[in-house]
Amino acid sequence: MNAVDIRIQRLLLWTGPVTLVLFAFGFMFVARYLPPPSPQLSPEDLAARLQANLIGFRIGMVITMVGFALLVTWAMGIAARTHAPEAHLPVLTYIQLGSVAIGSLIGQGACWIFQAAAYRLDDTDPYIVRALHDLGWFTFLAPWPSFTVWCFAQAAAIFRDARPEPGLPRWTGYLAVWTGLLFIPACLIFFFKTGPMAWNGAIAFYIPVFIFFIWVVGLTVPALRSLQRQTIDRDLVTV
Repeated sequence: MNAVDIRIQRLLLWTGPVTLVLFAFGFMFVARYLPPPSPQLSPEDLAARLQANLIGFRIGMVITMVGFALLVTWAMGIAARTHAPEAHLPVLTYIQLGSVAIGSLIGQGACWIFQAAAYRLDDTDPYIVRALHDLGWFTFLAPWPSFTVWCFAQAAAIFRDARPEPGLPRWTGYLAVWTGLLFIPACLIFFFKTGPMAWNGAIAFYIPVFIFFIWVVGLTVPALRSLQRQTIDRDLVTV
């Protein structure tokens, strides 16, 4: 691997932490949407909450949308660390990149729907606003199948890497498996409006979001270290 390839991989990997910063900054601090509003909030109260920070909400969703887009670049950086054992037909790499492309697109779609809910807030029936808002949350958390498949493909690629210096340590494969499993409870938001399994609950929202942040950091750090070791080895061979 030449120096340019190494720099590109390093840049791709760093987009993972950038994604987390964009999510936290855009969704939490600019849109002020954490904690999420209750699914039981009345249409009028929901419209009033959106109106209270309308410009910030719109800007925050744009920032969050960029975060979803950068997931693709981070996924490419991670896939580049694990694709070597699949030299002839990198099926697991294809699965990873296909899954993240779908998940990223749906996640950006959730931001578009939230924007639609706030676009004509002054002259839109509050019940329509709430329906769009519901759809936004369903879309925001609904990509869990794509994310779970992505995690499992990551794990399979990591476990398959039997090189003396693997692209990622084996424990990151177990992290990917547990992350994929803990995304699954997000599907419960379709059935509950209150409690831990609603979209503002611990099981359906906070646990998947928390493990998502742990997963991105947990794979990025060892991937960067692995890339650094590869850089040192390349320099030694060159000398």
